[in-house]
Amino acid sequence: MKIDIIAGFLGAGKTTLIKQLLKDVSKKEKIVIIENEIGEVNIDAKDLQDLKASIEEITSGCICCTLSTNLKSTLDTIGEEGSVDRIIIEPTGLASLSDLLEIFDYINKSLFQFNLIITILDVLKLEMVVGNFGTFFTDQICNGDIIILSKIEKASSSDIEFAKYYANNLNPNAPIIDVSWEKLNIECLENMNQKENSTQKNPHRHREFEQLLDGFENILVKPKGFYSKDDVFSILNNIKSKSYGDVIRMKGFLSIDEKTTMKIDYVLGQISITEKNAPSDHVLVIIGKDLKANKLEEVFK
Repeated sequence: MKIDIIAGFLGAGKTTLIKQLLKDVSKKEKIVIIENEIGEVNIDAKDLQDLKASIEEITSGCICCTLSTNLKSTLDTIGEEGSVDRIIIEPTGLASLSDLLEIFDYINKSLFQFNLIITILDVLKLEMVVGNFGTFFTDQICNGDIIILSKIEKASSSDIEFAKYYANNLNPNAPIIDVSWEKLNIECLENMNQKENSTQKNPHRHREFEQLLDGFENILVKPKGFYSKDDVFSILNNIKSKSYGDVIRMKGFLSIDEKTTMKIDYVLGQISITEKNAPSDHVLVIIGKDLKANKLEEVFK
């Protein structure tokens, strides 16, 4: 029986993706969904009840650590019954994917076939998650065989471009999917995964990108005073020339005067500045590598 893992940070859209992927396949296969939630009540499990699939809930902890034995015993029970075609595991958004994958070293491999390991990347929350959850979050990206971007319909082109760059930098072997989820089905993902695996000697050898986990830095700057467009373009051109380190992404707001705000959107050397006639907090999020934090804070003081 196949095992699929749908991972991703809190609110990335794991349950929504499962519902989309099982629209057709649940009519053909007998499926069990293992839902993990840190809290006592699993809301996602209730959301999946309309699907033609059995739901197994593992709550009050994380299956990658405190409840790993619960996961193993659940899989053993399902495997011994032998009547299931596919198992889909949705870990909590706070799960370490590499730790979860290590658990599968201790299951009966004659009963199970590793199939899809999908990580969902929320394009709209990427800067926030990188800044606050660093190594933990990038572990999910590094250990996914396929990266699927979520919420692209609401994202700007620069948000999507940065998300693709970020994921590819951490996990260059994983295909990145940036299409509407209405176009996705489980068969096309399986075909894509088989093609990728056929070109790799060890398709499920994980943790190989650990050395990249801490490659990105995140700086939050709260500028004071007013800036002209010329001032900002001058600073951004210096950023492009790497005077402040390798700035990959900068996003935020600066004020021209008390009534006019500039939205700054910089990604991989591409600059976008838009004005709006409304006051806003002065704040910039800067993401990159080998950043010269003191210089950045000085120029935006």
